[in-house]
Amino acid sequence: MPGGASVTAPLRRGAIVLLAFVLAGCGSAPPPNLPQPFSGNSGRATSVRLIVQNRNFSDARLYALRSGRRTALGVVGGLQDAEFTLDWVLPEPLRIEIDMLAGPRCSTEEMQVDPGDILELQIDAVFSRSSACGYEVIDTP
Repeated sequence: MPGGASVTAPLRRGAIVLLAFVLAGCGSAPPPNLPQPFSGNSGRATSVRLIVQNRNFSDARLYALRSGRRTALGVVGGLQDAEFTLDWVLPEPLRIEIDMLAGPRCSTEEMQVDPGDILELQIDAVFSRSSACGYEVIDTP
């Protein structure tokens, strides 16, 4: 019937145009700041930053103590600042061991650390008064 054909033709064209808009929307990339579920980037942090201020004249060698492991972080020169990044996937306790070159060493109190945390550590000019270590200073032989 010609009357029925003229009614369904505009409906078909409208459905095709609507389908084209829907497909165009599906083909576009999602905004870059949203987590991508299949790309391995779930939007969760996988590291921890440690910012160190060494106010002492001596260089300090730092270690991360966690889960029974001791991992060397690096050296912070005397009267210098440094930043370290640790791979960190799950929440777990952490201690930082501070080994003053040609001097004593100590470790901080244990703290619970989550991925994405930013930690600040200040080494006092008089190491024995360092608030990070309290009274755990150990003299090296």
